[in-house]
Amino acid sequence: MKFSPLRSQLLQLAISGKLAAQFDSEPEVAQLGPAPAPDAVPFAIPPKWKWVQLGQVFSTSSGKFLKAAFINDSGLYPCYGANGIRGYTDTSNFKGTANIIGRVGSCGSVHMASGECYITDNAIIAQHNNELIDPRCAYFILTALNLSQYATATAQPLLNASTLAKVYYPLVPIEEQHRIVAIIDELMSTLDRIEEAYGEFEGPMTEHFRNSALQQAIQGQLVPQLDSEPEVTQLGPAPAPDEVPFEIPTKWKWVQIGALLPFGGSSNQVKPEQIPANSWLLGLEEIASNGDLIKKIRDWDSVGSTKNAFKAGDVLYSKMRPYLNKVIIADEPGFCSTELIVLDVGQAKAPLLADYLLCFLRSPYFVSYATTHSHGQKPRLDLELGKQAWMPLPPLEEQRRIVAKLEELFTGVEQLKSLVEFA
Repeated sequence: MKFSPLRSQLLQLAISGKLAAQFDSEPEVAQLGPAPAPDAVPFAIPPKWKWVQLGQVFSTSSGKFLKAAFINDSGLYPCYGANGIRGYTDTSNFKGTANIIGRVGSCGSVHMASGECYITDNAIIAQHNNELIDPRCAYFILTALNLSQYATATAQPLLNASTLAKVYYPLVPIEEQHRIVAIIDELMSTLDRIEEAYGEFEGPMTEHFRNSALQQAIQGQLVPQLDSEPEVTQLGPAPAPDEVPFEIPTKWKWVQIGALLPFGGSSNQVKPEQIPANSWLLGLEEIASNGDLIKKIRDWDSVGSTKNAFKAGDVLYSKMRPYLNKVIIADEPGFCSTELIVLDVGQAKAPLLADYLLCFLRSPYFVSYATTHSHGQKPRLDLELGKQAWMPLPPLEEQRRIVAKLEELFTGVEQLKSLVEFA
């Protein structure tokens, strides 16, 4: 996710005078030292700001060498190197507030030091030398100036304090500096919260969000139950009290998958020579572990093994490595690997939506069940035990609401991801 560029863009707005308001009542900054030639101005700034050489408002000096043996995790004072705090030490060589700039290695990286500390010779101390500087605003400005560009282009890049002192720095009226800091703090805090929330929609947390929604769906916790809807008729024996996986609404019923619809078997198998040319051939490798269809294959020279025939609307479930959660609904007829079980909801003995069955098969409950009851070097679900799995069955109309709600949630997740990616 591109949160770092967002933070960089925020700082660029700040240092070009586009973040905080300029007020007529505030005085213009006095020019300190020579102004840059017009072709040396890095970017446009407001009229009351001035370009000054960094050495005019900061004293710059290198830190002092410290043996690594004196740096540990429990010293009295933080020890700063080129990339911020590298440990702690029992001695200090600086007391006050300053911006610490990487001199060797992480050239140009900027960190703030406040209080008593040790600053090594891998860093430059930039200490403001007058009341024209808000040190936190200076930290933001120095970060945005991309000081690494002034490092020597050698095998070991080096940023000299003397070179740094000549870099042009946008000097802002002091009250506006305070406003810039307040706005950046607020916006950075907001970005931090957004980034943390975005974790729910990206990587492992995306999976957590989806799994949570699917589990709530099959437990009757995602949409309300309506009094107007009929109770589901019990199909086959009900589970014993100690067999009930979790609580479900009173109008729902526990049914075993094998009692609800055919689960496995060879009735839909076809030989290679029976498969028409240009048919859709589906293998496990064409299904992503989240259930997305990667691609459709039609251009094939020959079919080397028996396949399962399926039609549009069938649910295709991978019995191999069920923890990979490879389940899809076919959108057209085709032929698939026999590692995929073809589930035809049209043969169900109670009203059942393909999308609700998909939801159940992808749920953490069933994934865990199928994984536990899989065997072999390439673990496959034991079909007889698969048929015995208990499935919570809601009324048909509630199934529709569950499916619609999941679609709404998952679409919202994707839209949020797209918005943040675009930003």
